[in-house]
Amino acid sequence: MRIFTLTAAIFFSSITSADWTLQEPSTVHFLTSKNIHNTEVHQFNKFDARIKNDGQATFNIDLTSVDTRIAIRDERMIEHLFEVSRFGNASFEAEIPREVLQQANTNKSFRYALKGQISLHGELVNAYCDVMISKNLDKTISVNSVSPMILDGNDFNLIAGINKLRDIAGLKSITHTVPVIFNLTFKAD
Repeated sequence: MRIFTLTAAIFFSSITSADWTLQEPSTVHFLTSKNIHNTEVHQFNKFDARIKNDGQATFNIDLTSVDTRIAIRDERMIEHLFEVSRFGNASFEAEIPREVLQQANTNKSFRYALKGQISLHGELVNAYCDVMISKNLDKTISVNSVSPMILDGNDFNLIAGINKLRDIAGLKSITHTVPVIFNLTFKAD
């Protein structure tokens, strides 16, 4: 019994003292709605994330990797909405309590209220969503949004860009709020 306890303690402490880096498969999607009833799903293809052993979590998105499945729309979003010549990335930072990191190493899934700050388009805004954290059989950890993180274009100075996209496309409307959902997989370094 002592050997098992010692082995478990060494294993547990090594996992909770490790940094965690993003692995495949991981995805980030967002939804937009235009002309009231037409909602579309988009994604970002280039992003990275890390959770340090002290609980500091960072998530960075390369905004040039936006993928709406329509190349000209991607180009317009990059130029007029995100203005990547000035603001090439978006980021999210949060502090994850040590007890949450420890709980992530159990074989139980659990829900966690993730709170942090998003930096986008030169603005820093508080954001939150509920996530499900699960330990996988391959010893990776999954962090999946249970509820979307809702971003409001007003908070990020994006309304002029949204209106520009609406006018270029000849649309009646594009919503100013965007739900973001994600499925992230982390592996201990």
